[in-house]
Amino acid sequence: MEPSYQERESKAVDAIKKAIPSSLKPSMLQQSRGMFAEVFENNEVFPRHYIATAIDGVGTKVIIAEAMRTFDTIGIDCVAMSANDLATLGNASPFLFMDYLACQTRVQEQKITGEIIKGVVKGLQQCDASKILRNSVRINFGKGETASADEIISSANGYGFDIAGCMIGFIEKKRFQKNRIKPGQKIIALKSSGPHSNGYTDLRLNLLKGDFETRADFRRKYKGRFSLDDKFDGSTIGKILLEPTKIYIEAMAKISKQFDVAGFNNTGYGLKNLNRAKENVEFRINSPLKPQPIFDLMQKESGFTDEQMYSTFNMGMGFFVVCGKEDADDILQIAKDGDIVGEVRKSNKTTTVLEKNNKKIVFEGY
Repeated sequence: MEPSYQERESKAVDAIKKAIPSSLKPSMLQQSRGMFAEVFENNEVFPRHYIATAIDGVGTKVIIAEAMRTFDTIGIDCVAMSANDLATLGNASPFLFMDYLACQTRVQEQKITGEIIKGVVKGLQQCDASKILRNSVRINFGKGETASADEIISSANGYGFDIAGCMIGFIEKKRFQKNRIKPGQKIIALKSSGPHSNGYTDLRLNLLKGDFETRADFRRKYKGRFSLDDKFDGSTIGKILLEPTKIYIEAMAKISKQFDVAGFNNTGYGLKNLNRAKENVEFRINSPLKPQPIFDLMQKESGFTDEQMYSTFNMGMGFFVVCGKEDADDILQIAKDGDIVGEVRKSNKTTTVLEKNNKKIVFEGY
């Protein structure tokens, strides 16, 4: 049986980790190892701050943008993927974003690159926490790189591109969140805007017919029955799949300014993201948010189990905030699109348990 893309990715990441010597991370805070953003310290250059870093791409969601010839939103996703990793640190102030854009000739000739970057700009405009945290750290769009990559990227009708970006932010040391996860805390889920930028290989291949795909080797992988312009949930399948990733920088800055919390970006691997925590606790999700209809459609069409759905997609829960039970109601007044979905319980290992349809689903590892 062919390994899943998650299994292949896990092997690839493991090989990368083994190839990087610890001597090249001498300034990294060990508590940030394996978390969403890595945090570094240099007391000589920045004595009052830590530097936080994150990097990511958009994955195969770019194929939806290419097929729909809609290029001005995918940049929001590129920003969001790194911004939401920084948001897990709470008081992070984004300072610098840099991008890499590889594309086919047609994308360059038709100046589609400008449309893509318009999306990046829209995303960056949602990443200013300076007024909330009352500092002078503003987001800057740094040096970018655009590459002609016809021989590397091939796509239907020549509109292929790939984009990745990294974000660097500052955190005042006195504001650095040191919340230890412990039993009795509440888990708040902030609503997602849809699938965000994760699980799109599964979404595309199970929902779509692939009628936009001209490459035979790839088209035969599609098993779905829908076209991108088919009507669904008051919109179309394509527009729903292209909905930009929600950015949680400002919400987390507002929350962290008043409360000591821990943040978790519900990105790839779904509920397993909670298992990145270092403490031996159980994250019990017993009142999950209702997923958007696109997830229900995906499960119906694919036959995925609940375990597969919640370990692949965010299922309507884009970001988790773990907080003291006495703070939960006040936090919900700040983050008005969230709700309490569970609690932290005692355990002899780090695990996440979902209660759904009168059964318990256990998620271990990451």
